[in-house]
Amino acid sequence: YSELEAILAEMKDKGVEYVITYLHWGNEYQTYASNNQKMWAEFFLERGVDLIIGTHPHVIQPVEWYEDESGHKMLVYYSIGNFINSTADSGNGIGKRVVGAMAEVELVRDENGKVVIDTYGVTPLVTQIEAGPGNITTYKLEDYSQELADSNQMSWKDPGFSYEFCKELCREVFGELYIEE
Repeated sequence: YSELEAILAEMKDKGVEYVITYLHWGNEYQTYASNNQKMWAEFFLERGVDLIIGTHPHVIQPVEWYEDESGHKMLVYYSIGNFINSTADSGNGIGKRVVGAMAEVELVRDENGKVVIDTYGVTPLVTQIEAGPGNITTYKLEDYSQELADSNQMSWKDPGFSYEFCKELCREVFGELYIEE
């Protein structure tokens, strides 16, 4: 803790206006934030961090605002999942591993000159896995289709995988942030 606290304090002392942390945290394949992630989020909030973008669980997790007693706000993307993924595992729910997201954050200066988040959101992604070397790509979910899902090797590994499965996962995890096109 102390080394991390010192680094964050030094950044503030040097006049850094906005602090973004990119964290490798959370429990693999869990689509919700762990207690450990929430504990660390509080740690970073208390030290003035403004935005956390998390990875490691290999699946998407919710986005949440934190606010301390002084009114300082911090946005947390617990996990944006995988940008691209291929897995040897099979079974129900494995399809969650090919759904990822890009964090969308627009920073502006407010009327007091402070850097703040103006807008934020997510762009859900799906990894398309087809037979043969090099035949893995990523689509925005808004550009995906049931036809693509049917040809995705994930549909052979997870019998529940479909275009609707991907959309439902985004609805469940991202709630109102997921805007269907």
